[in-house]
Amino acid sequence: MTERIASPAAEAGDTAEPRLVLSDLTVDYGANRAIDGVSMVGGRGEVIGLLGHNGAGKSTLLNVLTGAARPSGGAVDLDGVRIPADARPAQLARRGITVVHQEPALAGNLSVIDNLYLARDAPRSMRERRRRALEVLAEIGSTADLDVPVSTLSLGDRQLVDLARGMLSSDLKVLLLDEPTAGLGDRETRALHELIRTLAAAGVLVVYVSHRLPDVLDVCDRVVVLANGRVVLESPTWGLETGDLVEALAPGTSRLRWEPVSRSASAVVLPHGEEKIVGHEGEVVGLFGMAGGEQFGIVEASYGLGAGATVEIDGALYRIGSPRAAMRAGISYVPPDRDHEGLIVQMGAKENVMLPWLSEHSGGFWVGPQQGRESYRAMRETLNIQGPPGDVPISMFSGGNRQKHLLARWMLHHRPTVLLLAQPTQGVDVGAKADIARAVREIAAAGSTVFVASSETDEIAMMCDRSYVIVGERSAQLTAGDDYDAALLGELMRIAGEAEHDGASEHDGASEEDGASEEDGASEKSEREQPR
Repeated sequence: MTERIASPAAEAGDTAEPRLVLSDLTVDYGANRAIDGVSMVGGRGEVIGLLGHNGAGKSTLLNVLTGAARPSGGAVDLDGVRIPADARPAQLARRGITVVHQEPALAGNLSVIDNLYLARDAPRSMRERRRRALEVLAEIGSTADLDVPVSTLSLGDRQLVDLARGMLSSDLKVLLLDEPTAGLGDRETRALHELIRTLAAAGVLVVYVSHRLPDVLDVCDRVVVLANGRVVLESPTWGLETGDLVEALAPGTSRLRWEPVSRSASAVVLPHGEEKIVGHEGEVVGLFGMAGGEQFGIVEASYGLGAGATVEIDGALYRIGSPRAAMRAGISYVPPDRDHEGLIVQMGAKENVMLPWLSEHSGGFWVGPQQGRESYRAMRETLNIQGPPGDVPISMFSGGNRQKHLLARWMLHHRPTVLLLAQPTQGVDVGAKADIARAVREIAAAGSTVFVASSETDEIAMMCDRSYVIVGERSAQLTAGDDYDAALLGELMRIAGEAEHDGASEHDGASEEDGASEEDGASEKSEREQPR
């Protein structure tokens, strides 16, 4: 984590001029009270971290501030002016309130530039539109092509486009960020935090909702914690550590530790260049690297995505050329983008869990409808799934509970021989992370070999017995221990530095070769072209 830099509002202390004031705010959905008498003040130039479990009221609060939900009581004032309770989203956007959601609100079939100016005032000149769009994207570290459809971008890139869209507002006063770094790597996160500090210095109030607690401590001046729609903790971030927030949000979670497992003779070998990634029955093995790094390509290929791969299971080689072939070999995969790659959001929650176990011929469940219902109830209890009944669309569940449903899919009667997980706790609160970690350990204890691909040190440290730190085709092993987070990051930096040094050496060597005689170059080229 970088050295903490105070925003102007933090340095000003209580003298910062109020920008946004919530007074005894209440929101009711029928008999359910989602927000219960919330009062808080956000000053000009302040960065406030808004924390709480899934369902604590964070999203409802953002919806009120953007006009997507109406308060049942209380008041909201912006720069001393009362906001009408029935204000519409477009009216609040014109007042200078912009939101960037966890699931980017973009039109996938439109290009990046069309999305940037969708429902926004745009310069008449296309040249000026493109200039301004490229300028804003560059500010937040995005290199997205303006002309490609948004649907072709990764989740992280879509989040940056959604953020850039909000940045195009000429009178930005309040920026609401919902899990802004969920799909970003360290470099993109650092660029975003620098942008937030720049906006704060210009007087913008930033409300930063995130489950990535180190990010909250890095950029926020103050944290406000919600539980059951109420403010239960409000504190400056100075002096706080990640463990303090974890313990406040989910007591006991920071002390989660797993008993070391005895390595079984049964081994699973995943391909990684000339090296091998080896896991044993009952183990949870981490694959740690940079955002978008090779670790994700390893698990995708091992599930038959892209070019596929050859996986060794108990000495037998399996050519995995498709997900169907992977499932036949006993390999299952949970992707990082649950809503676009893992779940069918219009389908019922229980049906999403049972999806791989539907019979192609009889139209029924392989395990039988009654058995399927019983299994679903058991999975909800095991994973502590909260929310509506299982027959409603999965989209009605919170992000963390949707993620638990995706994991529950592989905890039924057909437990996988190999379970591949990519960022399995991305965008979920610390309590849900603990639930997922326990479930992953249970799957491993039942005889599966689990591989967790991630770019988050806390995710690897929470659930893995040992890890491979991967940069390109290089890797090194680390066993779980004290200061595991720091050890993972240190090893990653070491390997990345070696790779960069070797790459520079190769470049220098190529430059020297360029100065050699044409005859030497021709001879060397001929030698390189010989079959090996």
